[in-house]
Amino acid sequence: MSDSNTIEKYRDDLTAYLLASCTDAGLLKGTLLSSPDIDDAWLRYAPSFYGDAVRNFNSYPEFCLGCAGYLGMAVAFLWDKDWARYMDSPYVFFQGERGFDDMDDHITDTILKDRRHSVPAMQSCAANAYHFLMRESPEPGTAEAYRLFLATVETLYKIGAAIELCRLGYKFEKVNLTNQ
Repeated sequence: MSDSNTIEKYRDDLTAYLLASCTDAGLLKGTLLSSPDIDDAWLRYAPSFYGDAVRNFNSYPEFCLGCAGYLGMAVAFLWDKDWARYMDSPYVFFQGERGFDDMDDHITDTILKDRRHSVPAMQSCAANAYHFLMRESPEPGTAEAYRLFLATVETLYKIGAAIELCRLGYKFEKVNLTNQ
């Protein structure tokens, strides 16, 4: 199996695992809610986020993973609130006074204004994702370890966005598109 197939399988397995655990915890309803706008925002924020998270991962792995989820939650919240206003917000908009170091607090206190829901959700998701990553036993400092880390961070972003969309009441509904 090629590296890209291995990473893709890892990403799919991690997504399924987190989706199941979040559904069991009542944070999701069995579906990974998403939006192309939210996914596109990740493509803009990812390079800066990766730089911050890579520098801090060895000392604070669950914090770094959790921040990806918080970022997803914040983007989903702003998408729902007024996307035309917030769609071009720079990455630093999501950071606190100490930059990446207090990104979680800044997002929960200033953007989401909700610790009761967001903090337990992200603590659980980050811990589950970190343990899932460690089961892969990637050799530290290798290209494989880096690719698994990137896949884990992106997955946490998407899970965070889905959790927030679910909290806001979004759901997938079957729509009949045929003329009657």
